[in-house]
Parts: sequence; structure tokens; C-alpha cells
Amino acid sequence: MIWVHNMAWAVYLGGAISMELVLRHAQQFMRGSQVAVVCQNSGRKYRWLSLACLIILLVTGLMRVTWVQMTQSEMVLLFGALLLWSLLVGILALLALHIHPEMHLRVSSSMTEEEVRTERKRVGVAIQRMDFWVRAELMIAVLAMMVGTAMAI
Repeated sequence: MIWVHNMAWAVYLGGAISMELVLRHAQQFMRGSQVAVVCQNSGRKYRWLSLACLIILLVTGLMRVTWVQMTQSEMVLLFGALLLWSLLVGILALLALHIHPEMHLRVSSSMTEEEVRTERKRVGVAIQRMDFWVRAELMIAVLAMMVGTAMAI
């Protein structure tokens, strides 16, 4: 069971690190329209993978703590880990339900040039929001892993 928990962390953190360090770097060399498409496609796949990992982490983590008698300080760490897990789920929901849909460029041939510029600006703002939340997710995930490691020691 512990190896499943550790693998879920490895996949989750590996994905978060890849999104931040690899995908963000590659996007610097793409046109804006390409960035939006890449973000939509990779975000769609990443959200399901990270949701599966977060569920596995919750289940295996709770299974482990039910088998071990915990001290008061370990209970505080457990509460902190659950709080951080909840933040990660919240960020994932925010990205999936609000920010990624906002990144869809809605341009039609009937739009004026000004409307097209406004639409592109809106997508640019959504991309900036996504960048912020993906970085926040990575920092919270690293902190959560450190809390979990402290519990295991």
C-alpha cells in the first residue's frame, strides 16, 4: 500500500513539475493561439491524472493512519496534510471548471477587429491566471509532500 501512495506522489508531483518547468518553458516559444490550444489539451489530460492521484493519496493516506496510533503532533500534521490536500483539490476544480474554459478563444468571422482583440486579451488574462494557479499548486504539493514525509518519520 505504501508503494501505491508513493507512486501517486511521484506521478502527481512529476506532472506538476513537468507542467511548470517543461510546458511553461516551451510555451515561451509559441504563438498565443498555440499556447491556448496546448494548455487546453495538456490541462484536460493532466486534470484527470492529478484527480486520480489525489484520490489515491487520500485513500492510501487515510488507510495508513487508521493502522497507526498517532501522537498529538502527528494528528496536527494529519490535519495540515488534509488541509493542503483540500487546497489541491480546490485548485484543480478552479482550473478545470473556470480557468480552462475561459481559455477557449471565441472568435467568429462576424466579429469586429476590436472584438477579436478584446477576446484575445481575455484569453491572455486566463493564461496568466492559470500560470499563477499552476505555480501555487506546485508549491502546495511540495509542502504537502513535506508534511506527509514528516508524518512518516
